Amino acid sequence: MSDDRTIVVGFDGSPAARRAVTAAVRFAGQGRVVVVHADASAPLRPGFSWRETIDPHRTEHGRATLDSLLLGGNDELADANWDLRLVHGDVASALLEIARVEKADAIAVGTHGHGVLSSLLGSVTSRLVREADRPVIVVPIT
Repeated sequence: MSDDRTIVVGFDGSPAARRAVTAAVRFAGQGRVVVVHADASAPLRPGFSWRETIDPHRTEHGRATLDSLLLGGNDELADANWDLRLVHGDVASALLEIARVEKADAIAVGTHGHGVLSSLLGSVTSRLVREADRPVIVVPIT
């Protein structure tokens, strides 16, 4: 990987996701970080594109979650080249699709660290590791 990587990172507002954003900025170097918040309560339509129109009734929480990233002391974003995406649908599918569209070098996600290996990699992380056609950076709880 060169020093100008594109990293797609999942963000749900949790401390684990904040650590994943920090790691994504480091891995991106002089490249770009695409921060993605997916609303899993809304299923993706066939032919999903992250550019699809977002239902205005479901965006308030998602926007607040993304805003919390900017307001929550994530100073590493101050000097980074980053972009935000708010999408509806399955989290893993959204991250995989956005990574494909953005030609990302990797996908970064945080893990909540529940103590046993099967729980350590949640369903989203497990699916990404199985299905991604690019590296998946799993940022552990510290």
